[in-house]
Amino acid sequence: MSFCEIRDYKGVKIVYTDIKGTSGDEAIPTFEKVQGLVQKFPDKSVLSCVNATDARFNKNLLSTIKDTVKKNNPKSKATTVCGLNKLSTVILKSIISATGRQMRLFDTVEEGMEWLVEYEAKSAQKSMSA
Repeated sequence: MSFCEIRDYKGVKIVYTDIKGTSGDEAIPTFEKVQGLVQKFPDKSVLSCVNATDARFNKNLLSTIKDTVKKNNPKSKATTVCGLNKLSTVILKSIISATGRQMRLFDTVEEGMEWLVEYEAKSAQKSMSA
């Protein structure tokens, strides 16, 4: 069963979306919830992590993901997507290039969450030195 929530990971708030093991349309309601959740945040403030381990994608889900990425782009600071197989990676890379989103792919959720924490720390250092 897929879900989304705000997680505190090492003191950093991350919008965590779990679509692990879902097939196509099962994950669509979760991405619709993500859209509503992210809209409550200030622009360029959202760090998010998507666990897509063993998820299967279909045309409807890919369309929903594209819509979600476009709608959430103004709010997004950085996103990680974890657990994709090779075909899904190719598809997601096309979405990344089409939207210009700061998005990284990782094998595990832990790697993705760690990268987001490091990214946030670097962003904070840049803000302090500016």
